[in-house]
Amino acid sequence: MKKTLLLALVSAFMIPALSHAAPDTDRVKTLVKQKMNIEATSVKKLPVGLYEVVANRSLLYVDKDVKFLFAGHIFDIASQKNLTQERLDDLSRIDIKSLPLDQALKTTHGKGERKLYVFADPFCSFCQRLEKTLQNLENVTIYTFVAPLMNSEEMVKRILCSPDPQLAWDNWMLDQKEPPALSSQCKTTIGEKNMELFNQFGMEGLPTMYFEDGYRLEGAVSLQEIEARFAAIKR
Repeated sequence: MKKTLLLALVSAFMIPALSHAAPDTDRVKTLVKQKMNIEATSVKKLPVGLYEVVANRSLLYVDKDVKFLFAGHIFDIASQKNLTQERLDDLSRIDIKSLPLDQALKTTHGKGERKLYVFADPFCSFCQRLEKTLQNLENVTIYTFVAPLMNSEEMVKRILCSPDPQLAWDNWMLDQKEPPALSSQCKTTIGEKNMELFNQFGMEGLPTMYFEDGYRLEGAVSLQEIEARFAAIKR
């Protein structure tokens, strides 16, 4: 009887506390819409007293009355962790299984046990630099989604409509060897579809890579950085 009464008292105190927390974040979400014209996906109160607002995979911080917007990153001094960057990494993750691999070029190094998913543009110099780095990766299958981000629609079609698109891609990206001229019979829309993925996943530039755990890595990073990310997946 005493145990039942105790549980009832605990529940009585917890329910008002929980019901108060939800409207608090809802209020901030409403104010963000009213004052900033931003449709928040989620709002969460942080231990530091600020509110984390997520909108379209972007992150910002406001006070409870949305009078102030806080720019920059939040660090945990004790753990020396960049909490903002960790959260951004989580928000940028994608479900790899949702990728339409039939829209990608495929190349295999060795056994190809590791998987890497790359978005790149043929006119992007950083993409060309990354492509040279990727040649040194071992035991990997690389899926390349060629996207016409830099007014490269015709070049993308020339590559994708080639008799051997993967070879045409390598020849152009590694040696600047021109692919065959565009044929009037080329009706591919893969480039446009890959641009839709670019926008859907909230990418900001190319090259952009995704790993098997959905983690995103941007830019013409070094071979060491790519290998370190592969190693992190196993932990």
